[in-house]
Amino acid sequence: MSVRVAIIGASGYTGGELLRILAVHREVEVAAATSREYAGKPITHVHPHLRAIYKGMRFIEVDLDKITKADAVFLSLPAGASINYVPKLLESGLKVIDLGPDYRLKNPEDYARWYGFEHPHPDLLEKAVYGMPELYRSEIARAKLIASPGCNSTAAILSLIPAIREGLIDLDHIAIDVKVGSSEAGRKPAPGTHHPERENVIRPYEASGHRHVAEVEQELSKLAGKGLKIAFVPHAVGSI
Repeated sequence: MSVRVAIIGASGYTGGELLRILAVHREVEVAAATSREYAGKPITHVHPHLRAIYKGMRFIEVDLDKITKADAVFLSLPAGASINYVPKLLESGLKVIDLGPDYRLKNPEDYARWYGFEHPHPDLLEKAVYGMPELYRSEIARAKLIASPGCNSTAAILSLIPAIREGLIDLDHIAIDVKVGSSEAGRKPAPGTHHPERENVIRPYEASGHRHVAEVEQELSKLAGKGLKIAFVPHAVGSI
């Protein structure tokens, strides 16, 4: 029996990749895909590479009555946009997988520092499972709320898991250099993500306060058994 899945925010790059992956999953049926900007338009209008799979299916507005008929829901929204959907979806009995940052951090005070807002549901932060199967596979299988890791965070944490577990590095001096392609910034164009501006350039950004530092330090500290601080500098490069 297929698991019926809804996607809130399916018109961006992350939503499009999710649609592609779910299309080849034998036990999943995509029941609904929402987009505020493209509601009523075919999914293939935004994701033409999926035309053989989602022919005739259209984006809809966020309608919780329709979405809660699914078994599970993915949220692919900017920071702060998933927060108030999640409690309602959980109350409806759905399994919730948030691809954004709204439930990744355990300390609610970190949201004020790193994201600029007070988290209205601190009780759910403790219940959320960080969606990295290399660390939390069994917990993810049982969880009702899964907070998927950030892209830079995933690269940083996965690269350091074996080194920390085997005691191969100095935990007091961890420096992380991440090279980032333009798709990381999402679909909305900006000068810094425009390829003529990025080609043959390596440009550091947010060198002293990238948001992903919070979750990297959170997870590496758990792994190390003590509080860790890292130096983290992402660099925009010409790749996609």
